[in-house]
Amino acid sequence: MNYKLFMAMMISFTGKIAIAQQGNKEDVIYLKNKWIMRGKILEKDTVLKIQTHDGNMYVFNKDEVDSIKYERTWRNFFYREKGFAHFTELGPLVAGKTTIDGVTTAAFSFQTVNGYKFSQYLFAGLGVGADLYATQTLLPVFASVRGNLLKNGSVIPFYFADAGYAVNITQNSSVANNFKGGFEYALGLGAKIPFNRNAGFLLSIGYRYQHTSYSDNMTGKNVDYKRLAIRAGFSL
Repeated sequence: MNYKLFMAMMISFTGKIAIAQQGNKEDVIYLKNKWIMRGKILEKDTVLKIQTHDGNMYVFNKDEVDSIKYERTWRNFFYREKGFAHFTELGPLVAGKTTIDGVTTAAFSFQTVNGYKFSQYLFAGLGVGADLYATQTLLPVFASVRGNLLKNGSVIPFYFADAGYAVNITQNSSVANNFKGGFEYALGLGAKIPFNRNAGFLLSIGYRYQHTSYSDNMTGKNVDYKRLAIRAGFSL
């Protein structure tokens, strides 16, 4: 995977998360009697008219208003701070010529991670998965560290870093034999769309490295898969 291409896609992905965060905003009226009204302002010339999310309409004289702001949409729940957490993700592994016969192919990956959330910003756990390349099949076992970059919101950006070892279960053939796995790691950024205090939809992009080796006519060869991982999944 070209490093500059990976960085460009990461920057683009981060920018889209930021735009999504900015798009989830609403009008907020702070009244002098300490009331706070959230929704969409429909009129603010002679009087101030606002419609809330439940469809109700409120009209105030301007001398009743302390200030008007444009803030991130308020949500009536927060993610659970601590406890058991689960992540399941799948998607393609996109790259260039890194297979045994030198052809350009994509691959598919699935993984599930279970562990403990110490806070919104730090989770640690263990994961297992399956990476299906064109010419090799590997089963990674890895440690995972991840966490949210924001505590709350309609779209919550998160980071992740994985590292471990993959077992190679590719069958021997007349072309190659003695397939072995090796060290693997992954890191990247993602976005979480929460459903409730615990569950959410996940979308992420990251860099994934996997070392393997095999024998070809009694000669040992190494194959390093360097992939762009694009994943979708859910968390609990």
